[in-house]
Amino acid sequence: MKVFKYRGGDECVFKRDLKSIENDTFWAPTTEVLNDPCEGFVSSENLFDQISRVTNITGKRDKEINISSDSFRESIDDLIKMKDLVGIYSLSKSCTDELLWAHYANNHQGFCIEYDLKTLISFQHNDYSKFDIEYRNYPPKLNLNDIIKSEDSISFIRKLIGVKSKRWDYEKEIRVITPESGLQNYDYRALKAIYFGLRMPKEQRLELMKRLCGRSIKYYHIKLKDSSYQFTIEPLEDLYTTEEKYMYSIAPIDDYAVDPHTLDKKWVEFSSYLYKMAEITRREPYCNAVSNVDVSTDKSKLGKPVFFGQYEVSKFRYENLYLTIEEIDERYSRISDLDVKVGNT
Repeated sequence: MKVFKYRGGDECVFKRDLKSIENDTFWAPTTEVLNDPCEGFVSSENLFDQISRVTNITGKRDKEINISSDSFRESIDDLIKMKDLVGIYSLSKSCTDELLWAHYANNHQGFCIEYDLKTLISFQHNDYSKFDIEYRNYPPKLNLNDIIKSEDSISFIRKLIGVKSKRWDYEKEIRVITPESGLQNYDYRALKAIYFGLRMPKEQRLELMKRLCGRSIKYYHIKLKDSSYQFTIEPLEDLYTTEEKYMYSIAPIDDYAVDPHTLDKKWVEFSSYLYKMAEITRREPYCNAVSNVDVSTDKSKLGKPVFFGQYEVSKFRYENLYLTIEEIDERYSRISDLDVKVGNT
């Protein structure tokens, strides 16, 4: 799924944003610094009214029950304060909204980043979540079911910071939620394209292209349609193409990481794909060493194996890359630095 982040400001802000992209990071602030003064506003009157009724039914003269009720109220208050701890990265589903360009991209002088959402939130076991913003006329009301039947913490967080006034619905916002606020890391391949605003200075466009060369990023320019208020997107040539790929390296393959003798008989005909998978895995940008290549028993179906390459990203931390044989063939065919390629079987 494509999602978009509008960026831009004076020269100082531009350099800050560009540095963030170069370092594959984004900033996830808390609710208190977001531009909506009603951010995270919920009504808890209904919830506390329910608590009071439960207390009265149980026995309002029982001092222990009243103390327990007060403790529960304090726990609820602490739970609501969770919204002040998590980080929020606000994104949009649109890259052509004139108000977003005006409000968040320095009056069309900035740029807009396109991310692949799945890649953005699934980097090295980062505990990121995401949800669409719901737009209503009134703030959400908390009730006991929100506490008792909440499947996980993110469900409750969504109730707290997943609703905004209908006046904001033009933003088409989707949020990435991080366990803590502050600087976050992501897989650089999540960034797919950059859209330059109508008024973005040419020198900034060129500097951005130059600093991000080798990443296979696509570039576009926002233009006005003739005799219309609507925007159109015009592809731009990358003026700084290079054969040198960003973060490209070939990691070692551990001894015994590839062993066709351990394959189940039903996968023997696909044994050559073990070697192909190893070559693909060792070229993953964050791979330090390939530790194991095999067929996934969980993801494979009869006659349709799914291979995995397990690789070390840091000490005692591993990632798995899963590919079908069609995906292996496609990615293997694009490897240009092999002395001899393994043939199909």
